[in-house]
Amino acid sequence: MPTDQYLQGQLAKFLVRTQAITALCILLALAGLDFFFPTNYHLQAGIHGISSISALVLGTYLTHRAYALIRGVHINFHSLRYWLMGATAINFLGALSGNWIYMRYRGQDGPKDWILANVPAFHNYLMEFKEFVSLFPFPLMLAGSFILFYYGDAIRERRDLTQLVGILILLAWLFLLLGFVAGLTLAKLRFV
Repeated sequence: MPTDQYLQGQLAKFLVRTQAITALCILLALAGLDFFFPTNYHLQAGIHGISSISALVLGTYLTHRAYALIRGVHINFHSLRYWLMGATAINFLGALSGNWIYMRYRGQDGPKDWILANVPAFHNYLMEFKEFVSLFPFPLMLAGSFILFYYGDAIRERRDLTQLVGILILLAWLFLLLGFVAGLTLAKLRFV
């Protein structure tokens, strides 16, 4: 490889990584502001915001790795195992903190009461959908992690399993995105 191509490739990697880190820091800072929101549930809101954004960012990163799995391109499975396991743990924290703050959503004079009084269609359709779709990514990622750890290095020879893991990651990301957008819409309507 000529030197100028190598330098351009290194510059491109540096710029992509810098852009990703900057975007992550901005998103986490926005979620971190929930800790200072004037409500009795600022701790739950902050933890849920940071874990949800982190889960979405990790899911997006894994989506790029999933494309390589589906196409059959050589990837570092050792690294993927730990990235997927970490994303599974963060996603579990997001679901757990979501259920923690859900108590406030359904509580007396909570956002649910306000939404039912002002925009009942939102609760009847979108919120009921969000309640369930947000729980799907965890078992999908857990199944992908299990396959990667169970088969170990032998998975390199099993294209069917690598494609399955790629599809599980893509489905998990889709459900993460749907739940995230519905949650942002809910927060925009009425913060807990």
